Amino acid sequence: MSTSTASTSRLTRQQTTGSSALRTLHRAAAVRIAFGLVWAVDASFKWLPGFIHGRTLSDELGQGSTVHTPVIHQWIQVWHAVATSAPAAFAVGTAVIETCIALAMVTGFLSNAVFLGSAVYALGVWSSAEAFGLPWSAPGITDLGPAVAYIFAALALFHASAGATWSVDALLRPKAGPRLGRLMGTMPDHLSDGLTADN
Repeated sequence: MSTSTASTSRLTRQQTTGSSALRTLHRAAAVRIAFGLVWAVDASFKWLPGFIHGRTLSDELGQGSTVHTPVIHQWIQVWHAVATSAPAAFAVGTAVIETCIALAMVTGFLSNAVFLGSAVYALGVWSSAEAFGLPWSAPGITDLGPAVAYIFAALALFHASAGATWSVDALLRPKAGPRLGRLMGTMPDHLSDGLTADN
């Protein structure tokens, strides 16, 4: 095989690998956008009058009476006390956080920070409002609560580099310094071979 044929073959393999990697990143970005729309629907419920005026917070955070595990019971009671001390402020804060998560997911802005931050936020919701799905021995229990799925979905998007394409991060990444770059969706090294700048 001649040198030019070997070079052409290598270039073709790199282009095929790059094209495949780009399709993988586009699929991850599509899932990120869909997940952002799910967050947007969830956030829209937080702006409804019953929640935003703090009228439903006692019900939302009232799981403490049904959970008897000492540390978890105390954790839920702390959040219940915080929320009921200023229900409208707590409700508005919750609505703003979820709206920001939704917008950042859909646009792909500071993706890495948003994926990790939304996972931590969802853990907070799961451990307080949903009380880890406890008590697990209750009759009719069917799941652990939806927030646990939000945790794993956000972490999966982080590991899939879902903010690398179709995102504000892709536009800002070349101008961002290394500190800000860590917060953005980045092109993974194992997928970047053969990719061009048109991502």
